[in-house]
Amino acid sequence: MASPRIKNNYQEVTLIFVRILAYITILLIAGFSAWLTAVVAGASWGLAGAISGAAAGLAGFFLLVCGSLYEVNTFTCRSCDHSDRVLRHIGTYNCYNCGALYYIYDNEIKSIGA
Repeated sequence: MASPRIKNNYQEVTLIFVRILAYITILLIAGFSAWLTAVVAGASWGLAGAISGAAAGLAGFFLLVCGSLYEVNTFTCRSCDHSDRVLRHIGTYNCYNCGALYYIYDNEIKSIGA
């Protein structure tokens, strides 16, 4: 079973770029949809811009507070003390050094097998 680990710095930089691109896309979609809804509802363009800015700001706030898209953490195997860079919400992790199997989700780490 393969574990989604970060093998080099280029992969981590690519994940950061994809995360930024996803955040920008979500903010633009939230802002434009709020602006279009306000304009169709009859609000002036200035008020519609303020509403869309507030909606995009709220979306951005909740993405930063609640989201963890492609975040990378360092995980140290409890059996052999081998460290790897892995995604934060990977599910299962198979240690490449000793073969121990772990369930990882946020800060919860459970050993499933050896």
